[in-house]
Amino acid sequence: MAISAATQPIGLQNLGTITLRSGDNDAKRLWGGSVRPTLSGTPVKELQAALIALGTLTFAADGQFGAHTQQGLKRFQWYINNLRRRLKLPSGSPPSSGIISDYPAANTGTPGMCSAQTAALIQEWQTGNFVTTSPLVRLNIAPLSNVDTADTFETLTYPSAKDGEVLVHEDFAGALSGAMNDEAKRAGVMLRINQTFRREGVPPTGAVVPPATRSQHLVGHAVDLNIVDGDTVNTSDMFKNGTETDDADKLIAAVKANGLRWGGDFSKVDPPHFDDFLDPNSENYDMTFFFAQRCFEKQHPMRQV
Repeated sequence: MAISAATQPIGLQNLGTITLRSGDNDAKRLWGGSVRPTLSGTPVKELQAALIALGTLTFAADGQFGAHTQQGLKRFQWYINNLRRRLKLPSGSPPSSGIISDYPAANTGTPGMCSAQTAALIQEWQTGNFVTTSPLVRLNIAPLSNVDTADTFETLTYPSAKDGEVLVHEDFAGALSGAMNDEAKRAGVMLRINQTFRREGVPPTGAVVPPATRSQHLVGHAVDLNIVDGDTVNTSDMFKNGTETDDADKLIAAVKANGLRWGGDFSKVDPPHFDDFLDPNSENYDMTFFFAQRCFEKQHPMRQV
C-alpha cells in the first residue's frame, strides 16, 4: 500500500465522520474500519489514554483497538447511562478529596464505538478533570428506628468512614432504610447488621454458607443480619429447626412481599441474607462490580444518604 507523503492529521478532537471501532489500528492507519492513507495520527491511542484517565480502561494505550479498549469504552458509556454522577479530581490531590456531583443525561453513541459525538463527551470530562466513581453510598443507620449494627460488624476503610454507617449500592439503600426498617418496626423486631458490601478476595467472617463467586454483596445489593425479637436472637440453627419466633416469620414475609429475596429460600440456605437481586449473569452486574470494587480500591469518596 502506498502512503501519501502529505497527510492530514487526525485525533480524538477531530474525528469528523470517522467512528473508531474494534480492529482499528493507528500504526496501520486503519480507522473507522478502513485504511486511510491520506490521514495520520494516533486517535486510538488518544482514546485509550482518555479511558485510562476516566477509570474505565485497565490496559496499556498501544494504539490498537481490541477487546480491552472496546470494553473500556462500553464501561464509560454504560456508566453515563446508568449512574449519572461523576467525581471531580482536585489538581495534585488524591481522589479521596474529590467532589461528587450529579451529571445530566448525555448521548453516548453506539456501545463500544467512538464517534465524534462520543469523543466530544469524553474530552469534556477530561477538560473538567472528571472521572467515573463508585455506585456505593454511605448509609447512616443511626436515625433508623429498627436497624443497628452487630458487635461483630466491621466498618470498612474508606474516606471519612464513620461508625454506624454501612456501604450499600444506592439502589439498595432505600430498601434497607425504607421497607426493611418499616417492616421491622411493624413486626416489633430489630435488624442487627453483620455485613453489607464485601471486597473481592476478602473472605467474610461468620458466613453461614460459602460465599457465592458472584455474590450480591460484591455489588452492594445485599445485607446479612440477625432478626432480634425481644431478648431472642433468631439464629440460623433456629430457622433450620423451625424454632424461630413468629415475629421473625412475619418480618420475612413482609420483606419478601416488598420484592426482596430472603436467603432462607436459597438452595444453600442462608437465613441472615437479604438482597434486592442484581442478575449475576447480566451486564449490569459486571459493570456495577467493576466500578464498586475498583473505586473502593482507589479510595474514592462516597455520598452519604
